[in-house]
Amino acid sequence: MKKDRTYPRRGLHGELVHDVGVRILSGELEPGDSLAGEWDEQDVSRTVVREAVKVLAAKGLIVSRPKTGTHVRERAYWHMLDPDVLAWRLEAEPGDDFYVTVFETRRLIEPAVAALAATRARDDEVAELEAAFARMAESAATDLEAYVEADIRFHEVILAGCHNELLTNIGSTLRGVFRASFTRTRGIAEQTLPLHEAILDGIRDGNAEAAETATRDLIETTAASLGRAGR
Repeated sequence: MKKDRTYPRRGLHGELVHDVGVRILSGELEPGDSLAGEWDEQDVSRTVVREAVKVLAAKGLIVSRPKTGTHVRERAYWHMLDPDVLAWRLEAEPGDDFYVTVFETRRLIEPAVAALAATRARDDEVAELEAAFARMAESAATDLEAYVEADIRFHEVILAGCHNELLTNIGSTLRGVFRASFTRTRGIAEQTLPLHEAILDGIRDGNAEAAETATRDLIETTAASLGRAGR
């Protein structure tokens, strides 16, 4: 699976883009706020500011117009699936409401992806899925960080195994969000490990219904750990 393609933080304009992006996603800068003062406070050239404006405007976060200047746009215009926007939102430490939307998205995508993988995954992909699950089982009780990494890989292999470019691309875009989601619920590994095994069994056996059902059960179990999912 492709790695997240985020805007580089290198250089003055990269730092400026990151700083303003996080402040917008955190709510420190609100829709309608002027950025004129933000630019004035930065010890950067007009060229750097222009480049930052181009990047942030392309992500739907700001708008620049003659005479009225540059302002934060309404949330409806923000490109929420942009890898940078997602990363900045996570960096802003969102509350449970954000993760509820994550689980709603997962409910719509992952069960169907698992069902497709059960009918399309190649032998080498099944073997890789087995290896990822084995790493999860080995680290569940001793190394939660390693467990999360193996968990992410488990779901990446399923996405690849569905052999649908659009779904795989969506999963790649949401990779950072899924990482945060898995990290937030990693304390329930004992409960979720058997559900991962059920997904593996369904895909290995070519049983689309079993893989889909097990995936839905996994999502509901992890969502319930937030205490507010589905409300």
